[in-house]
Amino acid sequence: MPMVLPRLKYLTLYTILGCGLIGCASVPANSQHDSFADYAESVFRHQNTVLSRLMMLNEADQLPDNDIFADTEQAMHDACHLLNEYAERESDGEHMGLRFKAKVQASIEGCDASIQKMEALMAGLDQYQAPPHGHP
Repeated sequence: MPMVLPRLKYLTLYTILGCGLIGCASVPANSQHDSFADYAESVFRHQNTVLSRLMMLNEADQLPDNDIFADTEQAMHDACHLLNEYAERESDGEHMGLRFKAKVQASIEGCDASIQKMEALMAGLDQYQAPPHGHP
């Protein structure tokens, strides 16, 4: 058993030196991103765009008053909370452990899927609110 610990130390060192922040994780097969860090940043930016649009729709009283939007928005917040926490810690210059980074990596695809669900709901809302073709 004493050989496992030195191997783990070297593996951890290799992971930190060779991969950087979260660049070693795999990118989803259908993604156009070169690295996981690019994918994570793209998902974070996409979420911020969707949230901004939700706020604008809410301020204009254009969101339907039903549970579907509220539940989908809450599901997006829940699915993306680790990514948001990571971004906040990164912005504050905090050190993050490898376990936390691994949890963030494991949550990104679910976060991305929940953002896409919210966006699809908003797209349906746009179609519903659009004036009939040919009418201003």
